[in-house]
Amino acid sequence: MYSKLLAPLLIVEILRGRTSEDTPMCQSDIQKELERTYGLSLSRNTISSHIATLLEHYPDNLGFRERVRVQSDGAKQITITGLFWIHDFSEAEIRFLGDGAMSAPLPQTQKRELLDKLASLNPQSGVSTLKNVVSADARKERTVVNRLLINIGTLDQAIAQKKRIRFLWGRCAPEGKTLVLKPTNHMSEVDPRQIITSGGHYYLLATYPSNAEKIFHFRIDVLFDIELTDVRMSTPATKQELTDYQQKHFMMFRGGSNATIRVRNTNPALLRVFDAFGVHAHVIACNREFVDLRVKANLNAMRYWIKQNSDSIEALAPQELRCQLAKDAQTMLAQYTRNNP
Repeated sequence: MYSKLLAPLLIVEILRGRTSEDTPMCQSDIQKELERTYGLSLSRNTISSHIATLLEHYPDNLGFRERVRVQSDGAKQITITGLFWIHDFSEAEIRFLGDGAMSAPLPQTQKRELLDKLASLNPQSGVSTLKNVVSADARKERTVVNRLLINIGTLDQAIAQKKRIRFLWGRCAPEGKTLVLKPTNHMSEVDPRQIITSGGHYYLLATYPSNAEKIFHFRIDVLFDIELTDVRMSTPATKQELTDYQQKHFMMFRGGSNATIRVRNTNPALLRVFDAFGVHAHVIACNREFVDLRVKANLNAMRYWIKQNSDSIEALAPQELRCQLAKDAQTMLAQYTRNNP
């Protein structure tokens, strides 16, 4: 049994947890909730008195709807018909953030914990129901989350402070039936420009100190031991240059078709595969020269991706993909073997 002295605080708790601008509560509902949840039986007049006091103490957080009646003598009678808590985030904003959490490259358990935190900002948002939604993109579930989040934090700090960074490259190699990423001793220094997302992955756009005009992209979760240096970045690339780079270099790898590819057993080639498919590129054969992998992707996207990497990657199956790539190769050969127009 709660003391009646706590009634004002309990009313605040009810309004904070069960109301929003879209779902107000009338005084009779508050009266019933106090009795049902806290065992407090208060008169309507007592509740009205508490609400008047709360409106004075919480002018920025407590909202209300009112009804105005004009009496026979012309005087206006104002009656509060609904009370609600004004949350820092609207229901729509919380749902938007919840959708973002569900599409983030996090394990399902961590997504649910994040949704609980978002729901506490506005319990009426309904965002907690998203906990029952499971991501269909399995690649996101297998991302090395801890390193990714730490790297993003370090890179964000470097970009804000305009500091150069150094990092160790990851090396991708077949281990059992999957590709495994491990750090190497190869270190690079770059000037970080921008963090972007594409296809469920996070990338860093950066330039090398020797050439501030040419932009490169690095998948953030395959970088190790990122640290800031004391050197400030050179003249940054413009926003337009960064936008143009994104539009030219990123495409989505989505779809449900299986494809088998043969990749030269070199670190640059295998990193290209890992960059696109992560640990869900399944190793089916391996020797010192080549690695054969099975991947699942949109075949049209695969076609253009293999054309971009034809020096080290070959499509083995399905046959329709091989035939289309063969036609592309014949067309290109004809274009470059004929006399100049």
